[in-house]
Amino acid sequence: MIPLFLSGCIQNSESNQPINTSDLESPVIISVEEAEAKIPFEIKQPSVPFHVTQQSARILDTNGEFDAIEITYANDDEGMNLIIMITNSQIDTPPTGKKSLKLTNGSQTWDQGNEHVSAIYWRNEGLTYSLISGKNNNLEPLYDYQTLIDIANTLN
Repeated sequence: MIPLFLSGCIQNSESNQPINTSDLESPVIISVEEAEAKIPFEIKQPSVPFHVTQQSARILDTNGEFDAIEITYANDDEGMNLIIMITNSQIDTPPTGKKSLKLTNGSQTWDQGNEHVSAIYWRNEGLTYSLISGKNNNLEPLYDYQTLIDIANTLN
């Protein structure tokens, strides 16, 4: 899931004409409320342990295979962000990373962090979740694995 997150957006800088967001392919940045109206599953949000100065959602293009949403919570003043990605993908591939702790709901988690971000992955009730944190433009992890587990346990 992290490669999907890190792929980012490609912008077309050759055109000076106004862009109609309905003509854009995913991902287009929208509000969480707009995303909730478009996604066919409940979007559970975590309790974010820092003051959020900016929040946005992106519905990711999966060629119609499944629904995927990414919500970013950021504190621009302190260079911190927390990102949750949720999909209803039915693809049954083994997760990557180090198998580790279980959430309070019994879901098995995998540590998918690296030198740039801390990240965990889990599946629950037909949905796949990734929780990613970073600071300084994702040049270094923001939270340790246990803190991400604690945050994941707050999803409501």
